[in-house]
Amino acid sequence: MTTSTPDRSPVIQGARRLAGWHVSMISVGGIIGAGLFVGTSATIAASGPAVLLSYLGAGAIVWCVMLVLGDLTLRHDTRGSFISHIGAVLGQSSGFVTGWSYVFLWVVTGGAQAVAGGMIISDLCGIHPLSGSMGLVAVALLLNMLPVRAYGRSEAVLSILKLVALAAFMVLGVAWMVRAPHAGGQIRENLLGHGGFFPLGTWAVPAVIPMIVQTFTGCEIAFVASVDSADPARNIRRAITRLPFIVLLFYLGSVLMIVCLRPWTQIVPGHSPFLLVMRYLDIPFAESVAIGMTLMAVMSCLNSSKYVVSRILRELAGLGCAPARLARATPGGAPVMAVILTTSLEVLIILSAAWSPSHVYTVLLGASGNLILFCYFMASLACMRIDPMWRRTQILAALCIIIMASLFISIPFYPNLRFEGLIALMIILMIYASGFIFKLKRKRTYRHSNHDALRNDARAC
Repeated sequence: MTTSTPDRSPVIQGARRLAGWHVSMISVGGIIGAGLFVGTSATIAASGPAVLLSYLGAGAIVWCVMLVLGDLTLRHDTRGSFISHIGAVLGQSSGFVTGWSYVFLWVVTGGAQAVAGGMIISDLCGIHPLSGSMGLVAVALLLNMLPVRAYGRSEAVLSILKLVALAAFMVLGVAWMVRAPHAGGQIRENLLGHGGFFPLGTWAVPAVIPMIVQTFTGCEIAFVASVDSADPARNIRRAITRLPFIVLLFYLGSVLMIVCLRPWTQIVPGHSPFLLVMRYLDIPFAESVAIGMTLMAVMSCLNSSKYVVSRILRELAGLGCAPARLARATPGGAPVMAVILTTSLEVLIILSAAWSPSHVYTVLLGASGNLILFCYFMASLACMRIDPMWRRTQILAALCIIIMASLFISIPFYPNLRFEGLIALMIILMIYASGFIFKLKRKRTYRHSNHDALRNDARAC
């Protein structure tokens, strides 16, 4: 069964569309940011060496989600992203609340990357962190104003550089394992000698999976970017088969090197474990290399987040869930008004970090991560509603619904996540209420325009 979804995206000439590898690299750009280079410290500290099993579990969940999203997109003839398909299957209100929740998630993510980058630039150059953050946002704005294909090239280069840096990190780790005397005994001690492989208990393994699933957020960007590509169906199939494994390889490989080379007890949340390992390996200019890797990852993730938000805003405008002016695009395919609005929202997030770093900003950052669970839940629900027959994809969709609901329901059982989960729920309810108000206003506007048209016709007669 194939469902037809109106294609309201601007027509982009073939030579100006994204190439297939651009689609994958834009998605990689959104996944691998400061969350890998710094955020892994929190997952390792919360689970110990057993975090490797947590990453495998999270990778399996994301792979299932990718299969569900891919089926949902292909059944709609690759017209629009999963936000449009949710609206087509579950109704406009569902499309509204899911789309704007997804926008909120990536706006906060982009703002957070800019804040992290501003702090790095401040340490390097001595300028105020706010100035550094604004500078990064401005650079991302300029890149996103480029024609679609030129933007794709710029983000692909940044993503490839990140992957090369991570590959080099893993190669250095393997080289130490091969050459260092007694390396096997030290690795065994690091994995098993500080409280065992499960130092914080077996329950710590599933406990950090929600946090890791949130760091994997970005795999679905491939389905958004495929709309701008020359062959969406082919690029979606490639993304489904390759992207989860590429991401898991670099995430799991990097974490494996960290826990093998350094005791997990030395990992401090908020501090880069990559820098800790490079210092141990006596890498020349280790601190500068780690800073450069993190800054490059931050810039790439910010660039991808601005891209995905602007495209979703354009799509929401086409669905009647956002002002129509957000759908306006340049001849090269860049949705100018949507990019400008995205930048303005990111600036607000940066200002919240400068004004209240330990309250407003921290709450927004924690709550936004939970929204991806809601978006995946809605996409899985839409996939199940398309076809009542219990085929492979429908079984996966049902599994994803159970997993996402379980992860969201489990949040209140963790005291440090309880408040953030409550805020996420409030954000979803506020977006739903805003959608209801927006719909009423559109109906009134439509009635007034029809009334004025009838009055003018009567006068003409």
